Parts: sequence; C-alpha cells; structure tokens
Amino acid sequence: MIVPPRQLGHHTSFIVAVPMHSTEETPLVDRPARRFWSKLFPVAFATVIAVTMCSLLACSAIFPSSATTATTIDLAVSFCDPTVKHEFGYIQLPHKVNDHYFYSYFESRNNPATDPLIVWLEGGPGASSTWSIFNLNGPCSINDDLSGTTPNPYSWTNNANVVWLDQPSGVGFSYGDATDDDHNQEDVGHNFYAFMQGFLQKHPELHTRPLFIMGESYGGHYVPAAAHYILAQQQATTKSSDGIRINLKGIAIGNGLTDTVTQMPATVHMARDNSYNISLVTPGEFLHMQADAERLRTKLVECQTSSPNAARACLEAVQLWFVNIIGPMVTNPLRNDMDLRQVCSPTLGCGDFGGKTTEAFLNQVHTRTLMGVHKQAHFQTNNDTTFNAFIVDMAKSYVRYVPTLLAAGVRVLLYVGDADLVCDWQGNDAWAKQLEWDGKSTYNAAAVTPLVVDGKTAGQVRSSHGLSFVRVFDAGHFVPRYHPEVAVALVDRFLHNAALDQGQ
Repeated sequence: MIVPPRQLGHHTSFIVAVPMHSTEETPLVDRPARRFWSKLFPVAFATVIAVTMCSLLACSAIFPSSATTATTIDLAVSFCDPTVKHEFGYIQLPHKVNDHYFYSYFESRNNPATDPLIVWLEGGPGASSTWSIFNLNGPCSINDDLSGTTPNPYSWTNNANVVWLDQPSGVGFSYGDATDDDHNQEDVGHNFYAFMQGFLQKHPELHTRPLFIMGESYGGHYVPAAAHYILAQQQATTKSSDGIRINLKGIAIGNGLTDTVTQMPATVHMARDNSYNISLVTPGEFLHMQADAERLRTKLVECQTSSPNAARACLEAVQLWFVNIIGPMVTNPLRNDMDLRQVCSPTLGCGDFGGKTTEAFLNQVHTRTLMGVHKQAHFQTNNDTTFNAFIVDMAKSYVRYVPTLLAAGVRVLLYVGDADLVCDWQGNDAWAKQLEWDGKSTYNAAAVTPLVVDGKTAGQVRSSHGLSFVRVFDAGHFVPRYHPEVAVALVDRFLHNAALDQGQ
C-alpha cells in the first residue's frame, strides 16, 4: 500500500510500504519532499489507500443522442463576464453509476458564431478547472474581499468559446458514486467522450466547430488520452446514429507530464543546468541524484509493462521522483518546485496560487446558487482522493497516443515555462525530439526561432508538420499566471494555425 505525502512540520514525507507478500526489500523513507501539483491547495493527505490493478472500463460504448442528460443555468449577465453568454451546468455520464460532470461555458468575446471551441482540463490529478477560470486563463479574477470578480483582459475567451471541465468525478463541483471511481486514462477518455456527447447535444450550434482540447501539468496525461479516445471512437463508428461527430483539430499542453520514462529522470538535469544559473544541490547530492535517476528509469520502464510487478514499479518510481529527485532540489533552502527562482518562507510556504480565496468564494451560498451547484458538491481546489486513485497512473507514459494524433492531422502544441522543476522544459523538449512519428527528422531539423509578442522576445519556438514546442522565458509551471499576454497570443495563433513565433 501507499501512504501519500503528508505534512511533517514544514516538509512533506512520502512513504511506501512493501506489500506483505513481497520479498524485495524496500526501506521506508522519511526524506523531505513536496507534493507539487497540489500546491494549488496545500492540504496534507490523510488517507491510506490500497492500490490494485483494476479492470479497465470498456472502451467501445456508443452514446446515442438520447442517453445523456444535462441541467444548466443560463446566465446572460451578472457573473464573471456580463458581456458574453455563459452557463454553468452538469452532464450526467450514461455509462457511470451516478457521475455528474460540472462545466462552465463562456462564449467568445469576438465572434461566438464562428470561433472555435476549447475544452480546458486542469491537472492534479484532482485539480479543478473551475479554479483555472479565476486564476489562470478565464474571463475574470476574484476580488480579494470576495465581493465579486474583475474582468481579465487576457482571457482565452477573447477569440474562442471555452468550456472549463471539472473531471474526474469528485473534482471541483463534479460528483458521483464513490464506488465507481476512475483511476487511469482509459477512464478519462471514456468519460470525456461521454461528456462531449452530452454537451454537444445541448449546443447543436457547436457540432461542426473546430475543437481544441487543452490542459496543463497532469493534463499531459488527460489531454492526449481524451483526444485519442475520440479518434478511436470515431474511427470505429461511422453511422450518425452512433453519436455526434467531434471536429477535433488540435491539443495543447502546458508544462505537462506526458512521457514519464523520458521526463521524470530528466528532471535531475535542472539541478545544475537550468536557465537561471542556480545550483540547487551540492556536487555530492548531484552524484546521488544521477544514480537515483537511473534507478528511476528502470522502474519506469517496468511500470509500462503488463508484468505482475508493474504496479509496484509504478509506485516506487513515483516515490523515487518525489523524494530522491525533486526533494533535494527544493529543501535547502525551501524552494518552489513550480518556480525554481522562488525561495519560500519556512512558515508561510510558497503560496497557494489563489486556492484558498477560490474555495472561500465558490463555497459562498449565493455563489453556489448563482452557478447552480448541486448540494452534494463542496468545492476544493484539489481532491486528494482523486490524487490517490491515480497514483499508479502517474508513472504511466501516454506519449504513444501523440503519433496517432499527428497522423490524423490533429495539431499538437507543447508550451513550457522554463523556471518550472516538476514538468520542466528540458524533459518536454526531449520527448518531443525523441517522438517516433513520420515527421521526426523534419521536426528535429527545424530552426528554433524567437517567440515574439508585442514586439518583445518571450521565448523560443520549434515547429514542423503539426508538432510545436514553445519554451517560454521567465515563467514557472503556470505560464498564463506569469505572462498572460504571451499565453493568450500563443493560443490565438495556434487556434488559427498561424506561425507561432511571429503570429503571421
């Protein structure tokens, strides 16, 4: 079993206990480490979970137009962005026991009748996309006194219709039956497809609209899995009665974790070779970390197999990454693993990226009423139960889905802030270069050009045949929080298939 990270003073401890039947010796550890994706809401884990390899949900279910129901509140004015039509609601997933996915939909500020559709998936696992509306890329931010919201001029709704989706069930305002939980990307893809069928039934005007699935962090798992499921489903079914055809055009992942076998061991290089000439560990520590990185790689390779020990290898890989690779870089001094430049307060920590403010605002009675939130749903920025459920999946690689997407003409954008440690730019750059696909040689030979926004160089771009990698300078894990003008410009260019470097 696994005891996930828990707060011990100002640090976090990560402990793996060996199953009773195992003869392999694995020591218990209690070294400082920090849970990175969950700093949106810095709450300690309090549960002990048993991890088992459960059966995957069937992937062949078809969703007829009458199978999915939805309940929404249509708000033409008064919330977040009164200049556009928007709604909040639930889509019930027909193949689940009682799962209801909560979404927020804001039409484009430009031309909602023709602009493309973005569906945003926050990471975690267990992080809420509703948080993203107010703290990342949505139409507004929350006032400090919780009295209301302030418009965001850099909203991704400037030139797109956008859905922010809380998934899986239990995340944000979504809810469901605890006995019917999700734990891997087969579940995520299946559920996402069901949600899209229900949402598009409600919005026939969007049936043929170009769809772009976007996300960040653990969205590097979610986004390619959801896109791949859509392709597989639509290739397997051709009749209109089999469901609404989804016009998938692209995916975008910000500071994502996609190819774990490449990315997790590569994190070690950030300790001595980062963009800011900051040495995060001593020479002796670095030697130990290099050895641990090789051990980690071995565990990750086994994790991808179907061997009886695969789940155990996944757990041990996650432990090694948290404790032996990330841990030493962020503990002496206490440093923000989402922005290596920030030295944090021993008493106040590194901040929560608006998590507590968002929770206080969204759990107000009048806010919940306005958004039509179900009484069963209590908002948390991060759901620890979901994090626990996906702990084996965390070490799984989903890079195998990307070549299929590219071959189908689905464009892929990776954008990465270069001050992030946990999903760093070097690891993302490496997997993009190593990706086995028809355009590999052309992509690797492509020139690296400056990313120019408003006349200023904001990063670097490599792009060829539908695959694009963008390194964003002076940005941590959440690029839109550091440089909102760069993020929205990049997304607008990607949506319209313009040159990413100059936008022409």
